[in-house]
Amino acid sequence: WQSGMEESGEDSDSDCDGSLAGQVWLLSQEPGGSRKVQEALEVAPSDMAREALAEELHGYVTKAMRCPHANHVLQKCIAVMRPESLQFIVDELSAREGLVVQAAKHRYACRVVQHTLSKCSASQTAGLVEALLRDATALACHTIGHYVLEQLFELGTEEQRYRLVRNVERNMHSIGLSTPGGGVVRTVLGSAA
Repeated sequence: WQSGMEESGEDSDSDCDGSLAGQVWLLSQEPGGSRKVQEALEVAPSDMAREALAEELHGYVTKAMRCPHANHVLQKCIAVMRPESLQFIVDELSAREGLVVQAAKHRYACRVVQHTLSKCSASQTAGLVEALLRDATALACHTIGHYVLEQLFELGTEEQRYRLVRNVERNMHSIGLSTPGGGVVRTVLGSAA
């Protein structure tokens, strides 16, 4: 009986992976397909199998992170894959000047940025963080972007946090006048307490 269950489980896993081959990006854009791809990533038998599924998203990160369904697939990739296997996301967020800042302001893409910052190493995300810090004042005042900055303050290196505090200090008036900026100020002040 147990041997039959193992065979059955193996068959369904391989059927699931096989049926998704070549269709990951297409399926990721629809509610049911997105759930199917997320499940396949979750139950994939190995890192290599997950990477094979995620490979089909290479070149589509910018579109996927803005899609109400595909962004969840990227988030699942980040949750279940090794940081070094996520380099394609970091690379695509870094590919165009200002893209990571735009993503940080987007209602779906901001989650991909946040999860990438939390999962990947500081050296892996250094370029992304640098771009975010350059636009820290605008992000602090943005209704969505401030969440990325607050997370950066909590997870960033000591030097990155220092630079963010200095930015908030220099721009306290404009940041403090905005409702979202108040959250950033609270995060910064709360850590100092």
